[in-house]
Amino acid sequence: MRQVRLCFDVGGTYIKFGVFAQDNTWLSQGKIATPHESKEVFFDALLAKIVEIEQTATIEGIGLSFPGFIDPEQGVAIMAGALAPIHGCNIIKELQGRLIGDYPIWIENDARCAALAELSSGHATDVQDFVLITLGTGVGGALVHQRKLIRGSGFRAGEFGMMVTDFQASSFATLHDLASTRGLIDAFRQAKSIPINKEILGETIMEQWDKDPETQQIVRQWARYVAIAIYNLAVTMNPEKILIGGGISQNPVLLPIVRQALKDNPHWLDFQVPLETCRYYNDAGLLGALSLIEQGGKK
Repeated sequence: MRQVRLCFDVGGTYIKFGVFAQDNTWLSQGKIATPHESKEVFFDALLAKIVEIEQTATIEGIGLSFPGFIDPEQGVAIMAGALAPIHGCNIIKELQGRLIGDYPIWIENDARCAALAELSSGHATDVQDFVLITLGTGVGGALVHQRKLIRGSGFRAGEFGMMVTDFQASSFATLHDLASTRGLIDAFRQAKSIPINKEILGETIMEQWDKDPETQQIVRQWARYVAIAIYNLAVTMNPEKILIGGGISQNPVLLPIVRQALKDNPHWLDFQVPLETCRYYNDAGLLGALSLIEQGGKK
């Protein structure tokens, strides 16, 4: 049977999967709902997909992009994001214990997987040092120095969303609250008196940018928080490049707005670095997990 590489990108809502040939070309992909009921139900969902793939192919290795504080050396999800039943779980041992086949398995934090994807074939192939910041339900990120991931002593490096940047006005509110897409949606909902049960997407707000002055004001204020995060990262790391990821970054309006917010900062001139969006959006986690397999989990 054909040898394949199987990758999972675990999120709070969906688990995306991708099957790749040995030359890293896509063979198939899809997603399943993320189970939250228990550890057993979660691993049963992964196992069912693995068994399905095994019917038609030989799995060469499995890569996992995972939320939270991830120890890739031991395979432990110290804190698994919104997946409370998985906190403290050794993901690799739990999964290997349920498999019939003996596959090598690698795991890494999802934002770091996105950074690996950009390093491998994205917008960071030409640099040694860069920072990646993701704007989604929260604010995530990854730090790369000399083309190697910086994980920190407790595997918490890159948790940009926990920065406190507006204490006088917002107390201990973090960038998760202020600079995430969720933060933008919350501000928009409040300004427009939109009921909580009505779904709003960040992409929808950005599409209204040139149609409504009030929306422009909301987005500009939100972009200031994003710009503060970018400035602080530039001052801290002095990287060659900063990449912005997350679904909202696909809108071409975003970068000019953030760049203007950075120009409003009189100190940016002394610390400015090139700012780009990531090449990969929804596929970043899967391609990063593929890089884990390709590199033998060494990065």
